[in-house]
Amino acid sequence: MLRSFLPFSLALLLACSCSSPTSEDSTGLDKESRRLDSLTALLREDPENVKTLVARADYYMSVKNFPYAKMDAQSAFTIDSSDHDALRVLGDAHYVSNETRISRDAWTRCAKLYPKEVECRLKLAELYQVVMEYAKSIELADEVIALDPNNPTSYFLKGISIRDDKLDTNMALSYIQKAIDLDPKYEEALDMAGVMHSAMGSSLAISYFQRLAELRPNDFNVYYKVGMFHLKTRNWNSAIEAFTQATQLNPKDAESLYNLGFIHLELQMYGEARQFFTQSIEARAVNYRAHYARAFVVERLGDIQAAEADYLKALEYNPSHAPSKEGLGRVRSALASFKN
Repeated sequence: MLRSFLPFSLALLLACSCSSPTSEDSTGLDKESRRLDSLTALLREDPENVKTLVARADYYMSVKNFPYAKMDAQSAFTIDSSDHDALRVLGDAHYVSNETRISRDAWTRCAKLYPKEVECRLKLAELYQVVMEYAKSIELADEVIALDPNNPTSYFLKGISIRDDKLDTNMALSYIQKAIDLDPKYEEALDMAGVMHSAMGSSLAISYFQRLAELRPNDFNVYYKVGMFHLKTRNWNSAIEAFTQATQLNPKDAESLYNLGFIHLELQMYGEARQFFTQSIEARAVNYRAHYARAFVVERLGDIQAAEADYLKALEYNPSHAPSKEGLGRVRSALASFKN
């Protein structure tokens, strides 16, 4: 997503904590409560103040109270359908609910009324990229580049649309790199450059992920991506190091645990592989791949009954998984021969 233009994605992950709020947390909550109270008091005195309605809509967006954000945004738009920020927040409030038609119309009107402004154009460019109307997204990105040649987001969006529309990875990377040149701390661009270079098998991916890790030192996903690059190149030691870092940051990272199991299976370290597959299952119970992999390992270790149980569990979660069907057939044949 855009860093400052579309701060809320179509699917939002809400984090929660079971610990008691600290005094610092309480202070922050009190501050936010006072901010809302202040905006509400202003609106009691002047209920048709568009600027205040927009400010309260933005507040509701920031605390993920989207229904209230929509109401204030709609009120602001009804009072002044030509106000830049009313149009902007109206689009924002409906975008998070996947009501992209309303967002499109609001941001299109905003762009037409304010031909020298880039914000609504960038929002439209991303919207069109998301709904796969890449030509329109590129056109809007070019408009922003013409208005502001040093805007990194416009180059990033153009690069993404070129990647998806024209399947031209090299050209796409040139625009994404331009975005990084303009903003060396552009996290989304660094991430995408790393992912694209990784897909190409280029070791340049590691340098982008390393720079991203400096900006996101506690993001386990960065280390997971580093691990995946090394996994593809069968650089086992580096892959183990990266996946281990990911699981240290997130002990419930089922994919990194699975990959650690896979690597140890490849190294014929069956005991360690079994342990990692078990941890992957504990991290995510509905996990047919880990059940299949653990079944494969314990079958090699001679624990046929445990293998049968895991093959059955894998098929419970994915009835069409052919390798699990084959494995189940093998172990049942083995069990039948023991009985005979």
